[in-house]
Amino acid sequence: MFTPDYIIENVQNAQKKVVETLVLNDSTKKELVKLIDAQSKFAKTQYSASIEIAQAIWKNASEAFYTKKAA
Repeated sequence: MFTPDYIIENVQNAQKKVVETLVLNDSTKKELVKLIDAQSKFAKTQYSASIEIAQAIWKNASEAFYTKKAA
């Protein structure tokens, strides 16, 4: 329901709405929208990397502490 991607998208949309409402200069508006898009992409990439690192640590720790017994 509330995934990090969903939250990132909502924050990005809110930022864009503020820029569209308050910034009158079109070239400045375009640059700010590009910045918001870059921030969103960065946040999503950081989240994905964090999840992958956590999963790798969990897998390696599980293998180290809970080794399979030989038959």
